[in-house]
Amino acid sequence: MAEADPRPEYRCLMCTSPYKEPRLLPCGHTFCCRCLTSYIEAEHVTADEDRHFFPCPVCEAPINPDDGNTAVSTWATCFLKNDFLVSSIAQSADVLFCAPCLRWKESNPAEVTCTECEEKLCKQCRICHERNKATAAHRLVSISGNVGQLCDVKVYEICHQHSGKPLDVYCVDHSAMCCYICVSVSHRQCNNVKPMEDVIKKTMAKQSLGETEWKELTEETKKMLDEDDLGITTLNAREKEVSAEMTDRIQKAKDKLDNLNARFQSDLAGQCRTYRQQLLNRRKNVNTFHINAENSHLLMSRSDQQLSERHRFFVREQTKKQISGHYRRMDQNTKKETNQFDITLKLQETIDEIMKMTTAGNVDVTSTLSPVSQNANGRICSLIGSLLLTPSASAFSDSTSTSDLTGSLQHLTVQTTPVTAAVDVWTGSVSCVHTVNTSTLRGVNTPWLTGGIFTDNNELLITDYFNCRLVQFDDKYSYTREYKVNGNPTDIARGRTADEIFVAVYKKQILRCTLQNGQLSVINTIRSPPITWGIAVLGDNILVSTYDSVKVMSIDGKVTKSIKKGGGNNTYLAVSTSKSTVYHTDNNDILCRRLDSDAVVYRYSDPSLNDPAGIGLDRDDNVYVCGYGTGNVYLVSPDGSRGRVLMAQLSGITRPWFIVVHPTKQEFVVTSFQESTVLEVYKFSDDNI
Repeated sequence: MAEADPRPEYRCLMCTSPYKEPRLLPCGHTFCCRCLTSYIEAEHVTADEDRHFFPCPVCEAPINPDDGNTAVSTWATCFLKNDFLVSSIAQSADVLFCAPCLRWKESNPAEVTCTECEEKLCKQCRICHERNKATAAHRLVSISGNVGQLCDVKVYEICHQHSGKPLDVYCVDHSAMCCYICVSVSHRQCNNVKPMEDVIKKTMAKQSLGETEWKELTEETKKMLDEDDLGITTLNAREKEVSAEMTDRIQKAKDKLDNLNARFQSDLAGQCRTYRQQLLNRRKNVNTFHINAENSHLLMSRSDQQLSERHRFFVREQTKKQISGHYRRMDQNTKKETNQFDITLKLQETIDEIMKMTTAGNVDVTSTLSPVSQNANGRICSLIGSLLLTPSASAFSDSTSTSDLTGSLQHLTVQTTPVTAAVDVWTGSVSCVHTVNTSTLRGVNTPWLTGGIFTDNNELLITDYFNCRLVQFDDKYSYTREYKVNGNPTDIARGRTADEIFVAVYKKQILRCTLQNGQLSVINTIRSPPITWGIAVLGDNILVSTYDSVKVMSIDGKVTKSIKKGGGNNTYLAVSTSKSTVYHTDNNDILCRRLDSDAVVYRYSDPSLNDPAGIGLDRDDNVYVCGYGTGNVYLVSPDGSRGRVLMAQLSGITRPWFIVVHPTKQEFVVTSFQESTVLEVYKFSDDNI
């Protein structure tokens, strides 16, 4: 009998089993081809048949197949194979041939792989390779015992945001690998931009691959898994104990107790089923991240021996990006979920009164999040923060601005997120960091700032309804200029390119404009539905809110869909491009809808939120709402399962009207309804720092 391979195997994040025909998505996550196909087909059933993308099962990034017009059942097969994740036993029967010999129509078995040339070599070609002056310094890795390992990996050096563009620039400010379009669009204001080759030479020679961090990351998630397993075991044990205790007492009573016992057992099982499912859901999230961490650990530990410095760098950067995003989602889904339960049986006062009883008893469940899980989660957050800090800006004494690298390039609408340790918006504190008074903006009438966006240059562009203008602030929120508009602008939205914007003019029209070099130009006007107020753009669709509906329009102004909603003249919209969802108010409720099916994802309401006005999303799809009637700012989670008053009272605003959430920084702008303070800027900070 053949011995089992002692090395651990990579496992699929969906089925949690060793990979079978793994396929790599552009976002960096890998799944079994069969798992991915089943997921895509199930996802597509609930989506619009004309939709030619699907969200990644882990990070929910929109994924487009090479040809969206092919059958949905074939989409998974169009993505690159990740055969190095397949068990080495499963691949051991494959015969690997020398690449140079194959070019001369010879078939000689290979014995090494050149990590620089990315070719397999036989014994004779290896000797020639080592003797050649141009290739003598290349790194050769033995194929023996490495079938399916990293020496066979094709490391992807192409930007997944801009197809076909090489990742040849590194932004140190954001710890981001970029193509030249990324630099032109999203990193134009960065001062620490370096050619990729310089970064690789300086960082790979000095910095370790973080073996300790990757190993500890796996160990800490294992602790969380063990605690979840312990919680499930304890819950099951206590359920049995309480059930037995009640059954023993019931047996001492008369016939009526049989009925009461049956009712009790049903109630107990129902409660435990709910909490067990909660634990299982939590464990699934943690387990998926644990597997991802194990995969990442294996990837990092093996790349050191089997890849060139360049490829080790790319592998490390790509892996830490996707593990960071996955952690944020795991943390959102599990941080507040308890994993330990204790069930206490509560009986009626006396058995003598049993005939008067309508229930045999009930259970009280107290739940806590175990200290081990809390500590492990905190440590994971710290480890990921440590990984994201490398390469650090201090490693480069001679920084380069983007203007030195890009010149004049075509602008596209692309946003990137600075890779810094994020503050948890549910536990961090919020403080006012900047205030703008009405007198600063002047104007014939008292300014009323009703809608706004952030540009790629981190400038704030905001509508002034009563003064018929757009007001622009720089990245420090200082007033810079204004643009006159023919009519009363209510809201503004980014278009499909960096320079394109759409401005809603009340009871009149929608202006499609470009903003270039400080010049606002109207391309064309679009007839708007009656009483249009809020506006948003998603792909080729314009979304507008009216008194009683949300309407979806084509770019040429044709209404293609109308979604009914509750009353409210001044209704705003927010859209999630990754989830294809729209958020809007419905009387005093917050609604999240899918745009492909109009289905309500969730409806959220709270007495603490009255007469909601402005609405915005952060990079994690947390929803921020201005409570005009309650004078507060409210926060709702991405899935609508929880909410809280983020700020019960603002610094100098009593009637908050609109909110603009920064796409990359953890800060937001709140405007007022014609008060002496026209807007305030708020920023998150961590109380533990």
